[in-house]
Amino acid sequence: MAARCAALALAWCACAAAPAAPPSPPAPVSPSASPGTHPPPLRTCDTLLLRNPPPMPPHVREHEAAVVQTARALAELVETGAADEARAAALARAAARAPLQPPPAAVALGAPQLHLGVLYRADPPPPRLFIFQQNNSVALQLFWRSLASAWNASAVIWSNAWFSCEEDGGSWWSGAAAARGAGGARAAAAIFRRLPAVPCEETMYDWLGGPPPCDPATTECRAVPVFGSSERRLEYECECRAGHWRAGGERVRGAALGAGLSCVSCTQAGAECEAQALRAALLPANLAGMLLCFLIGIVIFKKRKCKAVAMGMWTVLEVVLLGVMLMYASAASQFIEDARWRCIVGAWLRELGFVACYGSVVLRLWVLLAEFRTRKAHRWTPKDAEVLRVVGAMLAGCACYLAAFTATSACVEDAAVAGGCARAAWHHVTGAAELLLLIAGIRTAHAARNANVPFQERTWLAAALWVECACGVTWRLVAAVGTAPETSALAASVRAHLSAGAALACVLAPRLWHGYRTRSLAQEASIQL
Repeated sequence: MAARCAALALAWCACAAAPAAPPSPPAPVSPSASPGTHPPPLRTCDTLLLRNPPPMPPHVREHEAAVVQTARALAELVETGAADEARAAALARAAARAPLQPPPAAVALGAPQLHLGVLYRADPPPPRLFIFQQNNSVALQLFWRSLASAWNASAVIWSNAWFSCEEDGGSWWSGAAAARGAGGARAAAAIFRRLPAVPCEETMYDWLGGPPPCDPATTECRAVPVFGSSERRLEYECECRAGHWRAGGERVRGAALGAGLSCVSCTQAGAECEAQALRAALLPANLAGMLLCFLIGIVIFKKRKCKAVAMGMWTVLEVVLLGVMLMYASAASQFIEDARWRCIVGAWLRELGFVACYGSVVLRLWVLLAEFRTRKAHRWTPKDAEVLRVVGAMLAGCACYLAAFTATSACVEDAAVAGGCARAAWHHVTGAAELLLLIAGIRTAHAARNANVPFQERTWLAAALWVECACGVTWRLVAAVGTAPETSALAASVRAHLSAGAALACVLAPRLWHGYRTRSLAQEASIQL
């Protein structure tokens, strides 16, 4: 019996490792055939198998443990006599949902002594199930071969990468396979992942029309799939190595490579590399500011019934936080590589965030002034919904202005203009509109200077407007000189942190502190009593 099982296993491995036969013409489909009987066939094409294994995933041990556990589960089903295609398919679907990083794109299971072999592909969607006896096509051959490679091994086997043609163009694949059990209860499993790119090697030169035009000393070469093209399936992508710099971007692919690509060492371009390192350090700072706004928003929502938060219209405070988050996002958008998108996205996020944040501050001062000027017998207090409607109208007007800004192509990819942002008149008009809004808020705060407001709210709101007005005037003066601060990631980050910091420090921090202090005093009084 053991000899028969071994012979069947060798036959299965030989079948999986056999060279691909030339693709046969598709058979005509009968009109009466049921559309859900068999999965849709893959488009056949020649696969490209590399000689070197691809880079390992970040969590190698987790992938190996998952494939070993899947193989052991199938071996237990074989040992108890409960293994069949339905249970194997259910096990493959469960393994495809394993919390791995990157997530499994396909799972293959096999038990040759039972003539059992299934392949479940979750990516690209829709998910499909293939049976070995029915789908041993060219496109699936390397999946079965990778599964069979671990049959006589006790450790996990990592396969080399291969390129497989698919409906969306093609993908790089690689996987880990393992076999568990003994004798007639032995089974194999493999978990596969899709790779966005693989390092270049000589095997792919025929596919790509020759060696890559990348300088191996200063750049790293990768082969990436091409989607939506019927002429090419792969193309080269070159990226500068660590400690090197290139004007116009550190990553170039496809036809943009031209005759060749090389980068300059940072020892020869120290200023450019320092600017690049500074940009890399500023991005986490901006993302940290966005995370801080999100956390404060959760705190305000949970404390919305607290007196210190409820008296300040907690919904308006949330809108202020949303505006601050958008301003932080505008600084983070300066790290977009494309100059046109960097300019447009930065303008949209900055102006929408400014209107949401400081527009709400101005409207809150208007509410305080309305409460101060109306007599107690006929006191009129604007509600939260009314203030939110006005803020929505302001945002709608700002969106229309930004739509005109985008439609007139205010951002152009011009090497003569630093960073690609042109037509400074748009930025001057936008800055003037911001200053007008701030001046209106300062005038409202001055009119309500005699109002008896709890928690010194009017003073803090006016302070936030004064700080932002000073920053805006300084920004416009620098722009008038011709420095164009809109194109600098450092200037955008500094401005975002000043604008957002003023709002957080002057609008939200005192209110939260008064709420915390009031609660602490109440607790001390209860303890003394």
